[in-house]
Amino acid sequence: MADRNTGVASVAWVIGVMVLGTVSCVASTQAHAELVFEPSSQELAFPGAALQALAAGDVDRDGKVDLVVADGDGDMVGVFFGNGDGTFLEPASSYELTDFAGLRALELADVNRDGNLDLVVVSEVSNVVLVMLNQGAGVFGRERDFPVGGGPVAVAVGDWNRDGALDLAVANDLDDNVTILLGDGTGNFNPTATPVPVGSGPVALTSADLDGDGILDLVATSATSGELSVGSLFLLRGLGTGQFAFARELQGEYIDTPVASLVADFDGDGDVDIAVVNQDLDDVAVLRNAGGFAFELVGNFPVASQLNGGVLGDFDRDGHADIACTGEFEDKVGIIRGQGDGSFGAPTLFDVGPAPAAIVAADFDRDGWLDIAATSQDAETISVLLNRTGGAPPPTPTPTPTPQVPSCSGDCNGDGSVTIDELVRMVNIALGLRPVTECLAGDENGDESITIDEIIKAVNRALGGCPNR
Repeated sequence: MADRNTGVASVAWVIGVMVLGTVSCVASTQAHAELVFEPSSQELAFPGAALQALAAGDVDRDGKVDLVVADGDGDMVGVFFGNGDGTFLEPASSYELTDFAGLRALELADVNRDGNLDLVVVSEVSNVVLVMLNQGAGVFGRERDFPVGGGPVAVAVGDWNRDGALDLAVANDLDDNVTILLGDGTGNFNPTATPVPVGSGPVALTSADLDGDGILDLVATSATSGELSVGSLFLLRGLGTGQFAFARELQGEYIDTPVASLVADFDGDGDVDIAVVNQDLDDVAVLRNAGGFAFELVGNFPVASQLNGGVLGDFDRDGHADIACTGEFEDKVGIIRGQGDGSFGAPTLFDVGPAPAAIVAADFDRDGWLDIAATSQDAETISVLLNRTGGAPPPTPTPTPTPQVPSCSGDCNGDGSVTIDELVRMVNIALGLRPVTECLAGDENGDESITIDEIIKAVNRALGGCPNR
């Protein structure tokens, strides 16, 4: 069964591997180069003063990465279709979910197994998780709502019961628990009997096989849990049946007001490690997997001021996972580069819109380097940073014009001469007795008709011959 689970995998885990790109097979000569990002020519405008949910994926299956954004206070979802060059079509294709507000988190995943990425989003106000099936070409159908706990703020996607259909896990901030919903592969979901208790005020969820048993586990990040009331991680062991059991709580002074957790093998030993994004500490705490759900602190690594979100990516293509976070107080994205031993270097900062929140990484301009998009809460925009660490992408070559063969008016069959039969055919076309498709060479101006002037030109070609071909 472990092989089956590995084949299906968690969507979050699969996306993480895709985001890291060619981590294990393309260790670039840029390993020690300076990180260079330049802003796109666009600031993507979308109404909503709490743009706290953002996802990237090819929703219309045209080979170009698109962006999906949601308003954390309102009821609007927007889709920006990518042009494949780092720009996006504007305005966004918008969906107003009039009965559901407080859209706090979203994921893209193929929940009905038709090959299209569907939309999963939680409504904090209505206490539901919404599923909008992709009808094709990036057009999403009417939302289906599934009840969860009080104040849902985060969602994770994966095959919890290893049946080949994707399931959901939703963190409920007000109930201090996680609702597990099992999918049937058609876009419908049913909750398991009892939500799983976690720490106080869960704010984030992520999934990975933490103990190496081939079954997906969950990491629930809680904001104010435990005696220290500064936050903790609840590790939930997957049983492979759709149920989860408490495994361990991680807490210490290295965690303070966490907003996200990221999972990857940061030290290259084959085990999944954890990085905690700490808002009030302005840093990321990295925990090395010691086996059996035990984790050891590697260290806290500063990133930017007042962190709001984080994302993984091999931004310098050196084969090691890096971390990018939004810093609300500085209006920056900070990137710390993985050293391959679990530690991270000093941050490099890049300007984005005011009060940045959600962040994603993807190759928006298809040059092989991961780019970044981050929402701005104050400006109600999305900033796009294009990765130029490897230099600017080469300009798109101008196609070499195909040499044009000299035309010969009236040469209907293209044999290099105009005959009496072809002239008669043109006359019949001019009279409307035959379709123009029978002698396109006679329709010199391409207006789908043949005139007296065009017949005269054809007569001259019949008398004087066609140009050399």
